[in-house]
Amino acid sequence: MSRCTHLIHWHVAVLAVLTCFTSPAQSQANNDTNLQMSLGYEYRVGIKEHLRGFGDFVYEERYHPHLLFGSQNQIGTTGGVSYDLGKRSRIEGGLGLSYIHRQDLLDTFETRLWQAATLDWPESLGLVRRYVLHHRFRLEERFRSTGDWSFALRFRYRVAFAFPINRYTVEARAFYIPLKAEFFVPLGDDSEEIFTKQVLFSAGLGYVFDRSWTIELRYAGQRLRDTIGADLQTTDHFIEFRLKSSFQIDDLLKGR
Repeated sequence: MSRCTHLIHWHVAVLAVLTCFTSPAQSQANNDTNLQMSLGYEYRVGIKEHLRGFGDFVYEERYHPHLLFGSQNQIGTTGGVSYDLGKRSRIEGGLGLSYIHRQDLLDTFETRLWQAATLDWPESLGLVRRYVLHHRFRLEERFRSTGDWSFALRFRYRVAFAFPINRYTVEARAFYIPLKAEFFVPLGDDSEEIFTKQVLFSAGLGYVFDRSWTIELRYAGQRLRDTIGADLQTTDHFIEFRLKSSFQIDDLLKGR
């Protein structure tokens, strides 16, 4: 059996494990399951030697099992800048805007300020450089309106990496497997948004056309738990398509 075949089997196994981990637990008294489709475009542009700008545009639609059409639609955009402190670390800051339309609830508009620090570790030469982990620590200040404005703080930690399949590293004409896990923690009481304790896992397949264009198709599973009632939780399954431009190869390898 070829090395590529082994890697494909490994990829399928990872997806199966993540699917099982994020599948709804039948023993829960109140467990809701949703499917969400997401289309997005991400970009990065160089400003100076260590300074870069970035942003994205994302459209999401959520489907409830009992509804024929989407029960929730969301459109959002994010923009910001990053500064390299060294080869392994950087600081980031940005602003995000999103609008959520729901069938049964009031629409929500959110303005989100955030600051982040990232660290690429471990990073070594040789085979282990294929397993460089990208760590991100992010603090968000969230201003939301459903008629009246409210404020909430949230901390997020994400670890990610990309594994090349048909090349030694993530480079032009390379297929790769992006893997990510992210944890969300509310800072203080956030009674408006009940589901704030989140765990998100994603895995998929990406392809590098050249040094400027990349596409990814990912599956993500998200578990959310009510911060008020311990017996209420929900499970979301995502199918995500992303088009990326002006990405550096190092960014893809490190899962940024």
